[in-house]
Amino acid sequence: MQLGTIKGQQRVVDALTRSLAANRVAHAYLFEGPEGCGRRTTALALIQVLFCIQPVGGNACGSCPSCRKLATGNHPDLQFLSPLPDKRDISIEQIRELQQVLSLRPYEANRKACLIEPADRMNEKSANALLKTLEEPPGHAIIILLTTQADLLLATIRSRCQHLRFSPLQDQVIEVLMVQNGVEPALAAELAPLAEGNIERALSLDGDGDETKRRELMACLVQADTRQISTIFDTAESLSSGREETLALCTLLVSLIRDMLLLRTVDQSGIANRFLTVELTTEADRFSPDSIMAALELVLTTRRAIQGNANPKLALEHLLLGYDRLRKGV
Repeated sequence: MQLGTIKGQQRVVDALTRSLAANRVAHAYLFEGPEGCGRRTTALALIQVLFCIQPVGGNACGSCPSCRKLATGNHPDLQFLSPLPDKRDISIEQIRELQQVLSLRPYEANRKACLIEPADRMNEKSANALLKTLEEPPGHAIIILLTTQADLLLATIRSRCQHLRFSPLQDQVIEVLMVQNGVEPALAAELAPLAEGNIERALSLDGDGDETKRRELMACLVQADTRQISTIFDTAESLSSGREETLALCTLLVSLIRDMLLLRTVDQSGIANRFLTVELTTEADRFSPDSIMAALELVLTTRRAIQGNANPKLALEHLLLGYDRLRKGV
């Protein structure tokens, strides 16, 4: 992937292109943005330009040995750092091993590079260990941290990186990318609004199955009632599963409540869940506009708590209790 062909993130691409042209590439970047917005693709495109033997006009040539190795993920000077398969966090041992690797001279390229993803999975010890590398970076290394929430990182780490924020992809961009990945244009146009700016989610949508999931979740919201507290606990029990699945559920809740807010405004063109318009309108009428905003913030706070290791089931119970209280104006 060439930097100039990245779609939907022109502001970020322009900033990186200017840095390349001025030969002022930072030693550390923090790429923040929602899932599926192109953070990782952009990071790899930047590294490809830096590693390319014969870049042209700010883009990698795509054909030299370095570009071919990067395309297959086999370049010896590129390191990937993520939690080990059986662990939630990136350990201090992993950071120390990375420091050792970065201290060595590059094998083939003129520098080394490392992608840390998700960077917010570093615990306190590993984050402080990385901080030392950011304070005294090897002159030939570039480190790119990828995260959905930069505020989960130490402030000292954020301050030592060039922070670039990525936006959710627009529906039109999602459509184009879906078609490029073999999805029929009509289906791409139908599914793109449901992706919430996430191309990975867009490509995983199966139409009818995803619609069923959203209908079931909408029904759970409507049925939650603090006057019948068992409905809260039963709903949380039925919805909660693993941490990643619950985070995905929170993303769907954001989509539904955002649509409820749009239905209370004049411009309703941005509604994603159009097949639920009747149900969403009925539910939105049970809230004040301020309460819908508070409900949206409640879901976002819950998602952050789960990302920070809160118990998914307890977090959902708290979310549903708060949601119904807001609906009742309590």
